[in-house]
Amino acid sequence: MKIGSLIKFHRTKQGLTQQTLADGICSVPHLSKIENNSKEANEETIRLLLERLSIDLQDVEKLEVEIKELLKQFTDQMYYVEREEAAKSYATLKNKEDLIPFTEHLYLYELYKTRYFIFMNDPDSTDKQLKWLHSHKQNFSQQERYLHSYISALALLLRGKVEEADIQFAQLIEQAVLTPEYIGEINYSYSLIKSGLNQYSPSIFYGKNALQQFKEDFNFVRIVNTQMLLAVNYSRAKMFNEAEEIYRHLIRNTRVLRMNHLLPQIYHNMGDLYHTEVKYDESVDYFNQAMRLLPEESELYMLCLYNKAISEYEAGKLEESHMSFQKLNDIALASKITHYHLFSNFYSLFIQEQTDQAMLYLENKVLPYTKKQPDLHESHYYFSQLLADYFKEKGQYDKAVQLLD
Repeated sequence: MKIGSLIKFHRTKQGLTQQTLADGICSVPHLSKIENNSKEANEETIRLLLERLSIDLQDVEKLEVEIKELLKQFTDQMYYVEREEAAKSYATLKNKEDLIPFTEHLYLYELYKTRYFIFMNDPDSTDKQLKWLHSHKQNFSQQERYLHSYISALALLLRGKVEEADIQFAQLIEQAVLTPEYIGEINYSYSLIKSGLNQYSPSIFYGKNALQQFKEDFNFVRIVNTQMLLAVNYSRAKMFNEAEEIYRHLIRNTRVLRMNHLLPQIYHNMGDLYHTEVKYDESVDYFNQAMRLLPEESELYMLCLYNKAISEYEAGKLEESHMSFQKLNDIALASKITHYHLFSNFYSLFIQEQTDQAMLYLENKVLPYTKKQPDLHESHYYFSQLLADYFKEKGQYDKAVQLLD
């Protein structure tokens, strides 16, 4: 506890001069040195000064312990994804912000606060905090410097700067000087980054590392999240048996843990997996299960409906597919989701064997839109390939080459 700073804080708060506080206890220069933490006073002098300020020394000592315990509780709640409890702890710490600078935990608190803003998906507050941290980082301990690097890397992920985050997390993995919960989190985040970069094998490797740590800590929420990530990457790496096994565990675990809000995403992913395996009936069934748990206006519902319509088309169920695309178009128009409106119009023409009109629509409407949308990169590539194949069949090789380039 920085007792001198605390004495100065309360003296100023109570409107006392140094002369008034020091009178009969010590000299003003001596008090000045105490308040600047440049001189250690004896216990009796400190006791008398605190007594005049109506501060109990035991309360001061308790504050140091209380802040330490609150911070441990705060970071544990974020680690175990206890959002409501973390919000309560943050509110409690926020009420003690005037006193925290007088403890040994000021920088740790500010670091955890930044991590909390990332945890709550608040980029604006995160950016403000990062500026403050940057201006004080020369005072950090080794542990605080590592935690600062970790939080800065998380902030890059929050802003979608995956390539930059990849570099920072690689450095964090090499250092690995923190406690097990950070090792688990760092491996999970690195797995997430590698998945975003379509590097499936590294994503699976780091995901397994994270899963092992989360299991040791009985961190059930993060176990489920990591299993979801692993299953997606197993599927993309065409390790279908492994992906299917994890999804079946996930369905059971989410029900046992009452995390039913995750079931629609799991069912969607199962549908996507079976579509990739050319098991279209199973695919349609899981998309339907997901949709039954979702409101029609949600984007996940529209994604399930879109993928369901494609599975129906691939299965040769053209009437069902056409109806699904029509329904998707109606919902997309009402919700003003442009890409699903465009996609459903294209497929409606395509299913009705109006191929030339469909490809003209693809060329003039769909591709110009998807080209401008970074989130639709995969769709843009798929539709470009589809149109290029059409041009090749028509003998228009220059247009096909130009399109692919």
